[in-house]
Amino acid sequence: MSPVTTAFVMFFGRGGGSEVEERLDAVRIAIGSSVLKRAARAGFTPLVAVTADASATQAFRDSGATTVTPERGTFHFGTELKRVAGRFGVERMCAMGAGAGALLTEDDLLGIRRDLEGSEALVLSNNYYSADLVAFTPASALDAIALPATDNPLPRLLHQQGGLPTRQLTRSAATLLDVDTPADATVLVRHPSCPGDLRGIPTWEAELGARIDALMRLVTTPDKELLVAGRVGAPVWTFLETQTACRVRMLAEERGMQAAGRDARGEARTALGFLYAEVGPERFFERMGELGDGMLFDSRVLFAHLGWHPGPADRFASDLFSHETIAHADVRAFTKSAATAGIPLLLGGQTLVSGVLWTMVEAAWVGHP
Repeated sequence: MSPVTTAFVMFFGRGGGSEVEERLDAVRIAIGSSVLKRAARAGFTPLVAVTADASATQAFRDSGATTVTPERGTFHFGTELKRVAGRFGVERMCAMGAGAGALLTEDDLLGIRRDLEGSEALVLSNNYYSADLVAFTPASALDAIALPATDNPLPRLLHQQGGLPTRQLTRSAATLLDVDTPADATVLVRHPSCPGDLRGIPTWEAELGARIDALMRLVTTPDKELLVAGRVGAPVWTFLETQTACRVRMLAEERGMQAAGRDARGEARTALGFLYAEVGPERFFERMGELGDGMLFDSRVLFAHLGWHPGPADRFASDLFSHETIAHADVRAFTKSAATAGIPLLLGGQTLVSGVLWTMVEAAWVGHP
């Protein structure tokens, strides 16, 4: 009888050519390499990395992975995952993008492997509707679904179309944090469980460190109020209600915006978007200062509501409050006002109000009773 094997599949695709994107790529490669090493110690085999990038290929091979070059043309996640399953003849797979899983321990990964190997049919994910980590068996279920272009809808498709029982992993900083913006990386290295081989990754401490530290002090201080706006899920809200000393004001809107295509179709709507259109950037951030002593702002929902479509370089420059480098005039004005909002403020995407927020709160309590 052949031994039971469970594959671990890492995906990496390089971003654009801006300085921030290149630095983020280096961070994601470092995280991917670290996670692959932990997956090997947790007993996953084979380790497979899907990438066309030379630097990532070398780094992932050094971490013990066999590298696979994606087919030419537009990258398609589902097609590549099915190709890996067929090439390596595996029926159990755990897949994630480089950047996810930075805080997953060897024991966490071992638990995922054992759950798969103890089940005939199962799909595990960190988020049923928008996954960054998906583990499932049997791989033949991929034949029964409409293969997705990205990893986000895979758990839902395997459940609804493939008939696999589904379970979400326990939510934590480890399962929710996916590093794909400057704030994500800068918060990661503050967490007490950040692996030693990642503590030296290049972050954006000069641009964001003081803001993050101020927000960490805020969440452990009674009588302060934290404003969180964007695609916030109920589990994160519950976590904040029980794990912060401050009050929390939540504006949760447009969950599943990208998965449903509402942003692409111009259908996304947010109360803050209506306010911004009425009062403009300066008065908008004055109002935000009246609602909280600090803020985490999933700005992509506002951008979608207002019909703004900045490229990655402009989005990341906004996250870094570098308004002078932003080509998109409206995003530049928004960012300039955000930089002088008068309260500690972080900008980013959906991860900011889920994994980053969770990680920041956990880190904030280090040294506190």
